[in-house]
Amino acid sequence: MGIAAGREGISTLRMQGDWEGDAMWDFAGRDTAIDLGSATVRMHVRDRGVVAREPSLLARCLHTDKILALGLPAQEMAGRNPDVRLVRPIREGAPTETDEAEYLMRALVRAHHGRRYTARPRLVVTVPSGMSSVHYRALQFSAFQAGARRLTLVPTPIAAAIGMGLTSSGRPEVVVVADIGADITDVGVISFGGLVTSHTALVGGSSLDRAIVALVRREHNVRISPASAEAAKLEVGAVPPIGRRPLRQTVVHGRDLSTGMPRGIVLTTADVARAIAGPVAEIVTAIQRGLSGCSPEISGELLGVGITLTGGTSRLPGLDRLIRERTGLAARIGDDTGDAAVIGAADVLRSAGSQEPPARRSSPRPHLLTTVPEQ
Repeated sequence: MGIAAGREGISTLRMQGDWEGDAMWDFAGRDTAIDLGSATVRMHVRDRGVVAREPSLLARCLHTDKILALGLPAQEMAGRNPDVRLVRPIREGAPTETDEAEYLMRALVRAHHGRRYTARPRLVVTVPSGMSSVHYRALQFSAFQAGARRLTLVPTPIAAAIGMGLTSSGRPEVVVVADIGADITDVGVISFGGLVTSHTALVGGSSLDRAIVALVRREHNVRISPASAEAAKLEVGAVPPIGRRPLRQTVVHGRDLSTGMPRGIVLTTADVARAIAGPVAEIVTAIQRGLSGCSPEISGELLGVGITLTGGTSRLPGLDRLIRERTGLAARIGDDTGDAAVIGAADVLRSAGSQEPPARRSSPRPHLLTTVPEQ
């Protein structure tokens, strides 16, 4: 069930309630935007910019069940402390571990709002365009428990388009954004400021990492970690066919399944390309399905617009070329930093300004933004 099917109970951008000025709420916390990525969580605070880019990880003690660290410190504990279990509270772009997701958001909000331990900012969170009603309720609960006084949900394609400046005046009236993240590929077509069609597929950078792990195990009988597979992907990865690209190689280390001893394996660009060919084909198929929902009028305009890619996996060498070959549309990387979605989400509240009631005496319901706010 997608967002469109789960809109019952979600209010529109303008909600009934008491209208109160922004000034009285400045003490409660600055407007905050969060991009809940499955691999990286980013946070933007008004007037401060992007203040956090942390791995979406928590380290939990097996004996006391207490959370010991989050983000990069938690990642550094992986595989080194037998008493620590890593928790990934965000899967497929939405909370799967409600308590842990609440802790992650609350810790980030408190850490970046100075001394305001009880900060209750207006919060805008990016969500997959195909988010289910179950994930929606989990995110709603986690965000309000983390201290949000108001909650706005923005589909990732809209947020990324705003963050990359694709919706500003003078730009084409039709925009296509493909966000290729760690767990999902989210494709959205925006026309006249509204999301007219979208498609979300459960394939992304993590799928490529698992494919590399499987190839090494199958061909070399060596088990490597997903982190080692990701490192190999970033160092020598490329989309087949490689063509005239120079072949590179890297060494990954793992455990020999026959002897149980450590062993190093040399992986070349061709090895990685062969391993990831399947998941890459699924990413391209997801983009094709996202485009297939357009009306004939919009489809005719896509040839002159092309596809703008964002997300960490979009930077895989050769992926833009393959998308261009399979779809017939020009594909370009529009965001090299990965910050486009969180910057666009922050712009949503900045555009709303005093037009949006910042608080109610009772806990407000979250609202879903499916149109680009006027600048």
